[in-house]
Amino acid sequence: MSRPQRQYSPELKQRIVDELEAGHLSLREAARDTQATIPIVQRWVHEYGRYRPKRDVVEVVMKSEQERIAALEKALAEAHLKLHVYDELLTQADKKYQLDLKKTLGTRLSGPAATGPLPSPFGPSVPSSGSPGTRTTSAAGDPPAAPRPRKKR
Repeated sequence: MSRPQRQYSPELKQRIVDELEAGHLSLREAARDTQATIPIVQRWVHEYGRYRPKRDVVEVVMKSEQERIAALEKALAEAHLKLHVYDELLTQADKKYQLDLKKTLGTRLSGPAATGPLPSPFGPSVPSSGSPGTRTTSAAGDPPAAPRPRKKR
């Protein structure tokens, strides 16, 4: 003999669980009053009880994290501004020297501009230390020879 499936409202479940936790009902009495089984009432206690698991996700942001986020946003804004300034500087230098510096920067020049060193839009050049990653020019204005390719082993 099987019981017909019944639907119980969340309000009824909550009321029964509140009475169980207050000590006014036992599991057996609650099951008998609602015509449910004891395991079903236990499931209600698990779902609606005082110690039920939280199902909502709560984002907690500490004050120090907010300060760090604000500092990172400020640094990002400054980097974007700096990038915009460099872009505008290259555009102005392109107009003044009639070269596309974005394409020719770091490459060997050809044509009439190759006869002498390109004047720097950043002011007089500073002698380099010869460390890797820096380019030096000879007295004739030619860039140094490219490094030899490595042999594959």
